[in-house]
Amino acid sequence: MIDIRVTGLQDLQREFKDFSERRLRAAAATALTRTAVSMRRELLGQLSQAFDRPTGYTLRQLRYVGATAQRLAAGVGFNVVAITDERGAVMRYANLGPGETPAGRYLMPNIEGGPRRAKRLEEALRAIGALPQGWFAVPGQGANVDAYGNMTRGQVVQILSQLRVQFVAGSTRNMSRVAREQITAQRKAGGRFFVAPVGGKLAPGVYQRELLGRNITPVVVFVRGVTYRRRWDFYREARAIADRELPAQLDRALAESLQRLRARSAGRG
Repeated sequence: MIDIRVTGLQDLQREFKDFSERRLRAAAATALTRTAVSMRRELLGQLSQAFDRPTGYTLRQLRYVGATAQRLAAGVGFNVVAITDERGAVMRYANLGPGETPAGRYLMPNIEGGPRRAKRLEEALRAIGALPQGWFAVPGQGANVDAYGNMTRGQVVQILSQLRVQFVAGSTRNMSRVAREQITAQRKAGGRFFVAPVGGKLAPGVYQRELLGRNITPVVVFVRGVTYRRRWDFYREARAIADRELPAQLDRALAESLQRLRARSAGRG
């Protein structure tokens, strides 16, 4: 989140002696909001260039918060919908739907650099003991990926539904129910998923065996720690836009307000 503010209102007040404090704050709020709109527009363009085919979901989460005369603070950030004080210290974020991940969370390694955080699939695989700590999961040859290169939700659900049954089968007493669940899940997926552990003969990962054959295909490949280089300096770029836009927008808003004030005075005369 980048927040922007107008400082030195007292100096402006002395320069624009005909302006009331309310009028001055209203002009400053207009300038801040216009600056935030410009920031979001430019940053969306940079986001589309820095990342390969960002999803509509990711683009929609980059939002701006406008200022008001009572709250002279505006900002741009992922999933942010409100700033509740002029310092920008208290923010409110939009509620996400079930299973939705904040865009800022999965983009942050590309913005700041460093190790990638675990994805939901990886967290689920670790929870059932399939993925060791320090290892990550990437799509394999048999992965169904969408237009953005991400594994489809349907296949992820199929993999986890089968593996959960297999990993808990040893501790359950109702083995006939488990067997039926395994068969049903395998038929829906068109084959059986199984885990090749780290240190085994196969490259570690999740494989799918044909339902009526012996061929196996890697669907998820386990790799050691994934580290990202910084691909987009969001904070530096956002600040540069704000530094360029805010003075011009403030001059524009003050000029417009002064023009309205003079027109009103002329009308009275």
